[in-house]
Amino acid sequence: MGQLNAFVHDDGSLSAEAQHWLQSLPGTAYVTDSAWWLGELHFLADSISTLGQRQAADYRSQPDRWLAQIPEPERWPLLEQLQQALARGDHAARLSYVVERQDGSQCEVDDSLSILRDADGAVVALVGFLLPQKIEPVVSESLSLQALLDHSDDVIMALDEDLNCCDVAGNTQSMLGIAVASLRSSSLFGLMAPEDGSRVRRLLAEGAAQAASAMLELRLRHRDRGYRWFEIHFSPCPLPAALTLTSSEMPGWIAVARDITQRRQQSLQWDAYTATDELTSALNREPFMGLLSHAFSSGDATARFTLIVFDVDHFGDINAAWGREGGDLVLSCIGEMCRATLKERFSFGRLEDDTFALLLSGKSLQESAAIAERLRGRFASTRVEFHGHWLAFSVSLGVAERRADESAQALLARAEAGVKAAKGNGRDRVQQAP
Repeated sequence: MGQLNAFVHDDGSLSAEAQHWLQSLPGTAYVTDSAWWLGELHFLADSISTLGQRQAADYRSQPDRWLAQIPEPERWPLLEQLQQALARGDHAARLSYVVERQDGSQCEVDDSLSILRDADGAVVALVGFLLPQKIEPVVSESLSLQALLDHSDDVIMALDEDLNCCDVAGNTQSMLGIAVASLRSSSLFGLMAPEDGSRVRRLLAEGAAQAASAMLELRLRHRDRGYRWFEIHFSPCPLPAALTLTSSEMPGWIAVARDITQRRQQSLQWDAYTATDELTSALNREPFMGLLSHAFSSGDATARFTLIVFDVDHFGDINAAWGREGGDLVLSCIGEMCRATLKERFSFGRLEDDTFALLLSGKSLQESAAIAERLRGRFASTRVEFHGHWLAFSVSLGVAERRADESAQALLARAEAGVKAAKGNGRDRVQQAP
């Protein structure tokens, strides 16, 4: 790629001779400004139509179409990888990724970049060369080791201390919906459910200190935006210097991942009084209402019960701003804070996506309202860390005390009316039900 320097002027423009030579190369050459495919496209060979199944003119008029063909889960790590190379002052970078074609097929691409800089080190242009990755046929009658790995139900990864994937083998397309090349150089933490990340980091740090293996169950994001459960066996293993992405005395890891989503689903207990929501550890709506009805029908008719119902203010805005991961992180924190804040005995249920209920026994309406206010203050003062940002949220709460011979549904309706009134009065407040 170094030969191209002579053809690219300081302003990134190309001579006619350079353009003719680049068109004749047995691959797809392109030249962009420092913003890569998000900026100005100075040159693009016509052969890109073979890779992307779009005419070169389409990309010349709208360069970010090429980026749009890279699946979103790997697009942003790819941009970050390139940005790091530019910031370090590198003069070359190599990217591997997948592009999705118009007919639904995928093509793995090697993208070799020359980073052209001026005398002050500022990036003038990026000269790239795209080649589809070759798939070597299996010539032996017996399956090769690589073929066995590629068809295995497990994925084997070489990870550095930050769980950046340095190398990978296995059927990642089936398990995660992404190609091997897309997982390579990505961080496993980037695919992990946010609430699992801190636990995994802590357990692996303990394992590294003792040079011990760890078997962990965690969730990884599939390309369909849902999460799947994986059982991953981490074995400490110093990685060769050529593989590691960082320099550290901490060990690397050889990780073997197996999809256990179906096993997890089969092992769930669907008993109406014990089924809980995995994200918040709260009872799901049906078992919570069953418990509420059972408490009313089997207990003393004069027993005192109060119900606190609350939901997250502007939860749709949180999801819009931070995505499903950010919203899930807020919801998981709600379950943790309820258990940490409340000393009283209570039953906890998740009624809707962002609506929760607490059933208290032996408390007056005023006592329960004070408990609700304590909980509201705790939520309002909490900041949740999410990928380097701090998320704030509040809740609106309704409180109702059971009346004589009142049904579970009627009590719930009055508590929900309290929530509606709290929102109408400005949100982030407690409202006693009429």
